[in-house]
Amino acid sequence: MHRVAEHVLAKARYLDDGEIRLTAFPGGFSTPVLTGGRRVRVDGADLVVDTDGRSARIGLTTIDDAAAFLDIEPGFPIQLYAAATECRAHEPLALDRGAAAALAAWYGFTAEVLGLFATEVADASPSQLILWPEHFDQAFYTEDADESRRANYGASPGDDGHPEPYIYVGPWGTPAADPFWNAATFNGAVLPLAQVVDEKNPTEVGLRFLRRGRKVLATTLI
Repeated sequence: MHRVAEHVLAKARYLDDGEIRLTAFPGGFSTPVLTGGRRVRVDGADLVVDTDGRSARIGLTTIDDAAAFLDIEPGFPIQLYAAATECRAHEPLALDRGAAAALAAWYGFTAEVLGLFATEVADASPSQLILWPEHFDQAFYTEDADESRRANYGASPGDDGHPEPYIYVGPWGTPAADPFWNAATFNGAVLPLAQVVDEKNPTEVGLRFLRRGRKVLATTLI
């Protein structure tokens, strides 16, 4: 899915408007609406193109087939920077529909949590919520007048440093020592899926973590 995001959807958007930012969308993730009202998205293990109220779809089999469906050449636009994944255009993707549904559910849940938190920090001029194809996470950042309080607030489906999906707070500055800052591979704090999934109100658990990050950030930056 990460390869599809980088080498198909991000490429499709880049050819349209020079941008690569994606967004969470019911069933998976998506480009924004492009020229002519066209949207390219992943729905489960399918690639979908919506245009003027009509949809066409194809199962995600290979990067090559997905790109051909969109009439584009596959490949992340390296004019911007290096891709995080290899294209491997002819290699079967072998996507699991259960895993695809779990990914979509994670994006949907965390988009809700992050969207709610963004409204709570409106005074910090939060950015739009962006799904970054190179990191495959979604996040927004604050633009506090006090630069030392600026941070990224986001959620990842997992990576080499933190294989389990997690919500995170990533300060732009360097925080002083505090138990809250528990991330192993980056400057920040993580709330892993295991601490959320069995809670009665997982949305509130996520919000409490983000609120705590915002509070600790105000008192520990050096």
